Amino acid sequence: MKKLVAALSITAACACAHASDYGCKVLLCLANPGSNGGAKGMAQCEQPIDQLYHDLSKGRPFPTCDMSDGNDGSSYARQVYDQYDPCPAPLQAVLRGSYVTEGRPKTSGATVEGWGGDGSYVLTGPPQVSEQGDYGNASGPRACVGKSIGLYSAGSFDNPYTVNVFDKVIWQPAQTPRAIDVFIDNRWQQRVRW
Repeated sequence: MKKLVAALSITAACACAHASDYGCKVLLCLANPGSNGGAKGMAQCEQPIDQLYHDLSKGRPFPTCDMSDGNDGSSYARQVYDQYDPCPAPLQAVLRGSYVTEGRPKTSGATVEGWGGDGSYVLTGPPQVSEQGDYGNASGPRACVGKSIGLYSAGSFDNPYTVNVFDKVIWQPAQTPRAIDVFIDNRWQQRVRW
């Protein structure tokens, strides 16, 4: 990351107008961590990122940076269309429409909370549906889950469903699906939404 910040200063100071400069500035700005102000966190980044978002909204191609990849393509950005951020490792997204809750197996003497279940688990919250909603409508939050603890049946006789119990559940809100994934040294670094 230090190399990127140093390169940004050098690139921003360069008065040359090579075709690759715009793409390189964009890549360096997109790589700026959200905790450091994000893609437009530095004054030198406002104009190229505004231009990028304008170009993308008009259907123009993503700019390239010849200096970023040498010959191996190790640093790059890629457009994605996804309402959710990648789940933090080691968590994984569950299938859309799955009923999910966090809990642990019940041990003797443990109190079972009032969120339903079959009495086999101590649940930390009520079951929720991951990405609830129709494809034409806004989706609800997505569950990123850890290790599967088990499952149980819930609902009525006419409308049964299965609840999946995991040791860890993080809920991600749906966001604008227009996003850019940034890769540095062939490793995903972050997703930038526009």
